[in-house]
Amino acid sequence: MRTKPFFQLYMAAGLLLGCALMVSCDITVNGTVTKETSADSSSIKIKGTIDAVSTPLEDETDETVVETEVVTEPESYTRESMAGIYDTDDNDRLCFDEDGTGSSGRIGSLNFTSFDYFVDGDEIIITWGDESESRLKIRDGGKSVYWPENDLTFIKEE
Repeated sequence: MRTKPFFQLYMAAGLLLGCALMVSCDITVNGTVTKETSADSSSIKIKGTIDAVSTPLEDETDETVVETEVVTEPESYTRESMAGIYDTDDNDRLCFDEDGTGSSGRIGSLNFTSFDYFVDGDEIIITWGDESESRLKIRDGGKSVYWPENDLTFIKEE
């Protein structure tokens, strides 16, 4: 019947010993970081040399390679780059043509509203028939458009 207190004492001693080892280690990071990029890839390889010094153990040198996906935003968006069909999960649709015209409506509906638009930086400015304007934010490198007035995100069809 004395196994439970013995087991608890054993676990507590192990935890204290583990914490003592972690506290007694003096880790300093010295080294160099280099990056490799290639023209045909959108990833960067980062190689770092880390010199870790632990007091009770011997010196170690590790080389770590980390690959990171880099999403590059185009310098500026154009009507040609934004042309396409954008849909929401709720079946709302925006269509942008390369000539600066577009339409808004529901998927499957025969009713739609035409508009003119132009691209300014990372925004699409829509001019409706009554001369009112709506500003949409371009996201994900042009793969989605966010309409803050209606809190809608439109995803471009591939």
